[in-house]
Amino acid sequence: MNKKWTRMLCAVATAGIAWAVSAKSSSAATLYSDDFNTDTSANYNVFVTNSSTTGPSGDATFAYNYGAAPGSGGLSIPVAPHTTDSSTIGLRVRTDNLGNAATAAVVGSTEVVTKTLNLVAPYTMQVDVWSNYIGSGTSIASSGSNGTTGVAVGVGTAGTNLQYIAANDGLLFDAFGDNGAGANQAYRIYTNNTHPNPTTAGYWAAGTSSTSASNTDPYYTSLLPSVAAPAGQSSFSATQGGSTAAGTLGFAWSTWQISDDGQNTTWWINNKLFATINDNNYTRAGQNVSLGNDDTGTGGNTAANNQLLNAEIFDNLQITDSALTLPEPASLGLLGLAAIGLVTRRRRH
Repeated sequence: MNKKWTRMLCAVATAGIAWAVSAKSSSAATLYSDDFNTDTSANYNVFVTNSSTTGPSGDATFAYNYGAAPGSGGLSIPVAPHTTDSSTIGLRVRTDNLGNAATAAVVGSTEVVTKTLNLVAPYTMQVDVWSNYIGSGTSIASSGSNGTTGVAVGVGTAGTNLQYIAANDGLLFDAFGDNGAGANQAYRIYTNNTHPNPTTAGYWAAGTSSTSASNTDPYYTSLLPSVAAPAGQSSFSATQGGSTAAGTLGFAWSTWQISDDGQNTTWWINNKLFATINDNNYTRAGQNVSLGNDDTGTGGNTAANNQLLNAEIFDNLQITDSALTLPEPASLGLLGLAAIGLVTRRRRH
């Protein structure tokens, strides 16, 4: 088989596999959606840890223009991948930016939680996510003041209390824009107020090695390459130069999917499986979902531009009544045979 047909075979097989993964969700009915183009705050409860001075330590801004230039309060972020109207309007969540060290909490957190959902498996929650942070000195290769902030997406919560690293009443997934401030800490799972050990729990798709939840693992570096901050940010602030560490989520859109088929809850980013948790391994106080931002440190700050640059952006939240599944091995085999058949027939002609 010459190189041309080999490439064709690979392309057909790859397309078939992609179809197999997404086919079930393509016919799913929508249970809930929010593009955050308008102020929909009435549909959510917002919980924020307190600062040690006065007022909350963070905030949530609905209908936020993330595409505007930093000088106008935006972040020069491009359009989210599932936006259909070319708008750059979404939900901004910030933590530990508005006060000093958070009190009565292990970490600072801001969570936006639906009020009245009653999700019953199967379902899939999908949302576009951008993780932004202030760099150190002249580079975003390491986070600067008020770093170690991460995206926090949860399911199975009652929606009546803060769901975050220190206290959650459902299942919480955390991923940090930088490296998570420690080995095997970039991609975290929290069940019943515990943080399972990634080297023993067996939840992570990357395995149980010493790097199974670290951004340095090839499982993540193959999916998330090193990127630079948007040009609008790098020209606005000297801290936003350089590029991220490979395997981290910072400064790029990613699509998160949390899916429950009634037996297992799975976590996907950009259509790649990150974790699988049996539903019996965590309790659910309710069936609401949360979008938020966690800071693993207890200290806030007043560094220049930190209130602008430290933020998580969410867009295009959608929940459907179908669970995501990997294609069965037999299905993959049929796809491969179909691809080979196409090439064989082409060669005969």
